[in-house]
Amino acid sequence: MSFENIFGSGGSEANSAGQSAESLDKDTPGAGDVSEAVRKLESERDPWLVRQTAHGAFDVMGFLTPLFQKINETSAGQRQVAENPGSTSAMASSTLKASGPPRPSIGDEDMPKLEDLSKLIGNRRGFALITTGLGTSEGLAVDPSQDTAYVADRSGVKLSAVKISTGAQRVVASGLGDIGDVKLDGKGKAYTTDYAAGRLLAVNLSGGTSSVVAAVPGAYGLALDGAGKAYVVSHSEGKLTAVDLQSGQKTTVAAGLPVGIAAVALDGKGKAYVGQKDHGGNLYEVNLADGAKRLVTNLPGASAMRVELTGDGKAYAIDHLNGRLYEITLADGAQRVVASGLATCEGLALDTANGQIYVSNRESQLWQISQRATQPLGGVGKVVA
Repeated sequence: MSFENIFGSGGSEANSAGQSAESLDKDTPGAGDVSEAVRKLESERDPWLVRQTAHGAFDVMGFLTPLFQKINETSAGQRQVAENPGSTSAMASSTLKASGPPRPSIGDEDMPKLEDLSKLIGNRRGFALITTGLGTSEGLAVDPSQDTAYVADRSGVKLSAVKISTGAQRVVASGLGDIGDVKLDGKGKAYTTDYAAGRLLAVNLSGGTSSVVAAVPGAYGLALDGAGKAYVVSHSEGKLTAVDLQSGQKTTVAAGLPVGIAAVALDGKGKAYVGQKDHGGNLYEVNLADGAKRLVTNLPGASAMRVELTGDGKAYAIDHLNGRLYEITLADGAQRVVASGLATCEGLALDTANGQIYVSNRESQLWQISQRATQPLGGVGKVVA
């Protein structure tokens, strides 16, 4: 249907309605000489009822006729605009010439504050190299309240503390053996594994002294439950063992896991997630109550060297074979690479409160990656110094 038909039809209908209203106004008794006709009607019926109906009807008829006339005129105007849009454009052009082009005004209150600019500049990249010279790192933990990362150096058998904001570092403890992982209890102690000697160690962070908690053959990956237990994975035996940190008593939680497991993370709801470093790159979910396991996902051609949970149904895992950081959905095993270029990465820690991910590698580097930057499809891309 054309614009002409639409607006022409509308105008015609309005004109017809107007004519009907005009005829009704002329032909209705009392419409011409209201007072005389009304008096005649009122003599036969209830005067009050007639006055109400008759006067109201006459008022409505007096309103309808000009209304329909306005609709007819409006419809004609709409038709003209539709058939000749150039007239509207000309009118707009004329108005613009009369008033001039828009002149935006920007005052001091509209300008970005210096502190906002500083934040933008500081966050222009989703990653930062904090420091180097940390030896062959195979374990990492962070204490955001102290602005400190603790990096385990396997080749130097030592544990270093790194100031996150400045990169300054110092040795906290040495002589820790074939150190594979480190976790903090939040009470002034760190716990580390000694793979070669098959030990779980407790390290006093203020004095640097260490002591053996329990013998765990092939001890490698480590997690603390915050309630007095450590969970240790045996890389060489494919076992998950719970260790009481006070008594050193051990309980086998799950056996029959693949040889080559290297990581363990706890969800606080009775499940552990175990990552496989060698021979498959699988991530398993283990029920702490009965040791039952299920395969969550496989990282093709990769490893699940370390695993950390975000608390919202997702996990991060590092692939030391290809220097990549993965994001994994635990419910269905969906995965994607969110950062690459991390070299032979073997340490992973999260600061979910501040949205930061920390990665250390055998090339003695410590990286900070914004968790927010990993969210867009593709993540932060390649991490470069």
